Amino acid sequence: MNWIQRMEKELSRLTQASPKELRVLLQGFELSPETLAPYIAEPHALPYGRTSLIRTEQAEAVVIHLPAGKETFIHDHGDAVGCMYLVEGTLTNRMFRLDSYGYPHLTGEVPVGERSYFYAPKNQIHQLANPGMARAVSFHIYMPAPAQARTYLPYEEVLDYVI
Repeated sequence: MNWIQRMEKELSRLTQASPKELRVLLQGFELSPETLAPYIAEPHALPYGRTSLIRTEQAEAVVIHLPAGKETFIHDHGDAVGCMYLVEGTLTNRMFRLDSYGYPHLTGEVPVGERSYFYAPKNQIHQLANPGMARAVSFHIYMPAPAQARTYLPYEEVLDYVI
């Protein structure tokens, strides 16, 4: 049984999990650049590469490749909670809140160093940015699998469409 099958088996035993419980699960696996190398995708339709390794109704495990200087869209994961492990590179996790018109406004940033864990609580609106000169590769587990995830346009980008 390979490590992906072992992880799928472990995830199938859980019906719900907190980000901290997901971290304990992640710590039990050898997550390294070498282990994840076959699953690191180049960006295509998104500004990052995304490879879903496991997807069931109750969980999703994903490898994300964020090139240097790139950022994800501002998004949430709906009702899912997540735990991520930064395998390679550096990231900044930017958190947002919606204003009264529904536009996201930055409320804080947290740097994430290589070989660090970080969390996405239920309904958190955030964006991952790679401020480094090299790629960032991270491994994510979400429970349940994100089904109601949304992306948000900043007010400034909406204005570009209007003008």
